[in-house]
Amino acid sequence: MLVKKYETRLNKDGLITFEKVWSKRIDIGIDKNEFRHPQYIYELCKSLQLDTYSEEHVFLLTFDTKMHFKSFIEVGIGDVSTSVIDKRGIAQKVLMLNATAFILVHNHPSGDSTPSAIDISTAKTISELGDLIGVRFKDMMILGDDNYTSLKQDGYF
Repeated sequence: MLVKKYETRLNKDGLITFEKVWSKRIDIGIDKNEFRHPQYIYELCKSLQLDTYSEEHVFLLTFDTKMHFKSFIEVGIGDVSTSVIDKRGIAQKVLMLNATAFILVHNHPSGDSTPSAIDISTAKTISELGDLIGVRFKDMMILGDDNYTSLKQDGYF
């Protein structure tokens, strides 16, 4: 599977453009590259080392209609216990990347993947955003030390 990381930039006219930062081929043994279970997303995130940051980083993972992974983009950086998530920026990127589904993933530097009250509130807000723009918000996942929490699977939204 080819993994692509993007960043957004402003061009000379002040319009948003996407720039591919890197791409690499990985094989994590997911049948047909369909990411229909949180464990598969976790394995992808571990292979990309998204759980190793010393502060919270938030990533947007995009998928097609069959939950084939398309790309990811960093959408927020915080400190050791919080991060900032821009709802407008998420909607913009989801639509511009032509995703039909998306997942947000962030790490907890403490290693404890238990969601905070803010994590739960944010997941509910982003779920409403997905409904509003017509793109399925499949999950918000928190990465810890060799563990994860899927807020969708655990019934938080």
